[in-house]
Amino acid sequence: MGTSADLNNHLATVQAQARRTASEQNLQLAVIVAVFNNGEHLRTTAFPSLVASAHFHRMHVLLIDDGSTYQHTLDAVAELAAGHPNVTAFYRPTGGSGSASLARNAGLALAFTDYVGYLDPDDELLEGHWALVEALEEHQDAELAIGNQVRVFNEEAQPVNNLRHYLHRQVRPGVAAAGPEVLAEAEFRTTNLSSWVARTQWLKSTGLEQVAGAAGQDSLFFMQVFAAASRFAAVQQPTYRYHMQVSGSMVNTITTGYFRKALLRERAQRDWLEEVGLLEVFRQHRFEPFFVTWYLAKFQAVPWPQREESVALLTEIAALYVGDPSTHRWRFPQTMQFFGRWSLPSVQGLRPWAGSLKRAAQKTRAGAADRASRAAHRIRQNARTRGGSDPSD
Repeated sequence: MGTSADLNNHLATVQAQARRTASEQNLQLAVIVAVFNNGEHLRTTAFPSLVASAHFHRMHVLLIDDGSTYQHTLDAVAELAAGHPNVTAFYRPTGGSGSASLARNAGLALAFTDYVGYLDPDDELLEGHWALVEALEEHQDAELAIGNQVRVFNEEAQPVNNLRHYLHRQVRPGVAAAGPEVLAEAEFRTTNLSSWVARTQWLKSTGLEQVAGAAGQDSLFFMQVFAAASRFAAVQQPTYRYHMQVSGSMVNTITTGYFRKALLRERAQRDWLEEVGLLEVFRQHRFEPFFVTWYLAKFQAVPWPQREESVALLTEIAALYVGDPSTHRWRFPQTMQFFGRWSLPSVQGLRPWAGSLKRAAQKTRAGAADRASRAAHRIRQNARTRGGSDPSD
């Protein structure tokens, strides 16, 4: 598959197969899974969660390999497709494209069911995910349905209510308005790809695609999809389980390359925000808080030899929104320090530091209480050893 013509011919062939599969089996939901050298996660995490669903037989699972170089990943994709009639595999050129974008774009081109959603190989769909499909069937005026998620960190599961950010304009029970203004009211917060499902033909009609080779492209894609919609169905159930700490994940592996890929996304995002009339609102209410809590937090994990280039890339990202970062009036102490531009911080700018101090104080108190408890335990143990009984008895 050496040329773009070869790739297009391959895509057209698989499209015909996918259309036939969806039609003959009367499948309703396409689940796009972008795969790259993570076949073990696919076998042990994502795919078992799909098979466990009572509605698996109504899903069209689209495994899109983005040019994996690990044979066991290629084997996993091939075996799962061969073993299940409702699974279709598509292979992009060997070597990978640098992100999941092109694989997901190809997946959408292969979707011929009424509804479409996404899943990463290291995450799991929950049974509540099918409620998104049912919500769209019930509310025909909604272009997409959004649910909640369960976040897993250090093996501890925590429910996350993302939905609450978007429920500013209720149309009726279970349905709320979407669009650019609601996105701004939600302060441009995003939700993961696996927590929403869209009508396939509507999503294709928007012409939206994920930015090739970029990091964080799924967040931009959600904002674009939400802004293009007029209404969405709200599903309070958790729809998928997101595993935060995964070795090799782009958001968990911080090098200069991450910020280089983030810059690609930010350029596209800045152009889109300007196009839909949201750039100034984003600049005023979202950019700096996000820059502090996301980029500067990740910058702390960058190896020292790569920090100079990372600083240059972050400066270029900031310049997309504020012009010259060295003359911009920053509101957060962290950005003031990073760009060497000190002024009086805003109340909003002090909140992250106040939160950090509060968490540190809570940790200190918890540690002191734990040390006191252990000291008391040792005293009782010593008393028992010396006197043969527990003095509290």
